[in-house]
This record gives sequence, structure tokens and C-alpha cells, in this order.
Amino acid sequence: MPTFVFARADRRHELAQIAAQPFSEHPSFSVFRYLGAIPTIADAEIAEARRVEERGQRAARMGHRKAFTIGQPVTVTEGPGAGLSGEVVKDGDGKFVLVAFAGINMKIGSWLLGTDTVQDTPIAA
Repeated sequence: MPTFVFARADRRHELAQIAAQPFSEHPSFSVFRYLGAIPTIADAEIAEARRVEERGQRAARMGHRKAFTIGQPVTVTEGPGAGLSGEVVKDGDGKFVLVAFAGINMKIGSWLLGTDTVQDTPIAA
């Protein structure tokens, strides 16, 4: 299936030169042309394609299950509660987790949570 990559308009000729080289350190690619020229596409014209891609990425993250331990500190990484920190009260089936935020317990999708874990690394003397 073809994959499309969009680049800044000021780089299109540089990309065309790289694509035309018989040998390159870059993966093989081609530059799309329409009526003999490289078209310029405004950001607004691909906004819907970006939204579709973001929905697909979000759906993939939603399907990913995570396990947490009771008492583990967590932070909401995205969505309306992004940045909220709490503590795991009850780990569910990997899909949802019960988290206490300042005494208020909420059932949160595990895919929305990240850990607050900081690794201690000894400093060499």
C-alpha cells in the first residue's frame, strides 16, 4: 500500500534531487508530480487526513492494556485530565484502573495513564 509523506514546500526541490540520485543513504522514495510539477498542498487541505490518522493512532493506544500496582503513582497523559497526578487504588483488567486524585476515585482507561517513576542513578564521585 502506498504511503505518503508531506514535506515543507521549501524542501521539495531538494527532495526531488535526492530521489533522482542512483545511490543514496536515504530509503528509496519518489516525489509525486502532477502535470509535470511538484504540487504544493496547503495544510488545511490535508487537515481531515491528519484527523483520520490521529483517530487511528488513538484507537491503537486504546487497545493497548497496561498493568499497574496498587499504590503506584500515575499521571494522566492526555485528554481533559492531562497532567493530573494520582495513585492507583485498584488495578482492573488492564483496560481500566481505579485512581485516587486528591481523595476522589475515578475509573480511568489504562492507556491514558503514565507512571511518575523517576530512576535514581548513583552519581560517580
